[in-house]
Amino acid sequence: MLWNWLGPNGLRGVPTVGPTFPVLAYLSGLRYTKYARETLLAGYAKYAYTTGVFKVSLPDQWLVIVAGPKQLEELKKFGDDEVSLYGGIDELMAARHILGADVVNNPYHLRLIQTKLTRNLSDFHGVMKDEMWSAFDDCIGAPTEWRSLPALKTMLWVVSRTTNRVVVGLPLCRNTEFLTVATDFTLDVSQARFVVNMFPPSLKPVVAKLVNRVPSRLKKAYDLVGPTVEALRAEAEQETALTGTWDDKPNTLLAALVEEAVKYGYSDLKTVMSLLVVEFTALHTTAMSFTHALYYLAADPSLAIPLREEVEAVSQEENGDLGSKTAASKLKRIDSFLREAQRLNGPNSTSMWRKTLKPITFSTGITIPAGVFLSAAATATQLDGNHYENPDMFDPWRFVDANARSFATTSPEYITFGQGKHACPGRHFAAYEMKLMLAYIVHNFDVKFAPGAEGVRPPNKWIGNTILPDPAAHVLFKKRAKT
Repeated sequence: MLWNWLGPNGLRGVPTVGPTFPVLAYLSGLRYTKYARETLLAGYAKYAYTTGVFKVSLPDQWLVIVAGPKQLEELKKFGDDEVSLYGGIDELMAARHILGADVVNNPYHLRLIQTKLTRNLSDFHGVMKDEMWSAFDDCIGAPTEWRSLPALKTMLWVVSRTTNRVVVGLPLCRNTEFLTVATDFTLDVSQARFVVNMFPPSLKPVVAKLVNRVPSRLKKAYDLVGPTVEALRAEAEQETALTGTWDDKPNTLLAALVEEAVKYGYSDLKTVMSLLVVEFTALHTTAMSFTHALYYLAADPSLAIPLREEVEAVSQEENGDLGSKTAASKLKRIDSFLREAQRLNGPNSTSMWRKTLKPITFSTGITIPAGVFLSAAATATQLDGNHYENPDMFDPWRFVDANARSFATTSPEYITFGQGKHACPGRHFAAYEMKLMLAYIVHNFDVKFAPGAEGVRPPNKWIGNTILPDPAAHVLFKKRAKT
């Protein structure tokens, strides 16, 4: 932090929110872990339409925030030889210290998410619906009286089951021990990176060895999924040796990971680590985003009426099959509801994380030197009154208009999923999953908060840039009496 401020190619020319003197900046970085929202909104209000960039202090370094539509467009257009997505994620997650340098240097799982899940999403509609219906039945049942459930925990379990039907397939997707390892892995990484990122780069490796539980979690995961990986590998190697291809492989992401391992000589342990990284990227962010939306519905149960009308109409058109290839595209109100909830409550207040590989200059004349962590102001952008009327208000039908963008579509004023060629590769999968979840809930249940908490959405929990739906809040479910 000191060198980036004082050095010959430092950040003194970038406006700062908070103090700049190194010791005070470090204290400000500690404060940022609790007051990130206020800091980012203040910086955006002051600089989005002037300099277009500003910096805030983190405990370990400066974070340069890109703000305003013009500068966001410029950030999107910088080449991969100028700014690195993987370098940005490394800084955000302390990934090389927690997951290992190999994951940072060769994140091949991201390419497979794009090619296997996104491009072939319609192939998975049926199995996702079947698994989701089964997961809801197991997690909520059909209570005739109001049943109180921990919302985030319950939605995480449904997401885990549904996602893993595609990722690992049956029977692993219903293996409680495996799903617990998969979901706990995210907590391990998040907790370790929070601690590691409190320290300067020279101390990060030492601190990581003290707090990182990923190695033990990886061993546990291998005990559970390793035999499946080994069996798939043996099958892949045999088929490839005989025919040159593995045409009859299972239609899962795990099989694609194994196929890649055979092709490039990756170890089975590396395959399991890549699987866990997929779980990390897919489970908690989706569950968090959905729970944010669920809290709006529970706070105002009347919103279920227009959603339910739409679901029932589409269900009738699709002969009762909400998991059909065309059903989800017809759920315009469901789509709008989820997009609006995420506009106000993305899982992270920043997006488009990058690390500069060489100096870059914005049109305002500000130059960012190489080796700097930067990101876009996602929440502040999506609360900008120049982009949205009444931006602080939850308007569930804001995006119902025929010309409105869909949930998974990115734009300069909606950047939760990022923007450009490096936008979240799994966003279409996540959007489909959440639409199906909300459709199922309004079709089958009445939901509300407990007496005394009606009409009030639980406040979010901010931990640095992360925006958590209240993890302690319960939602009441009751099987809907259908007429």
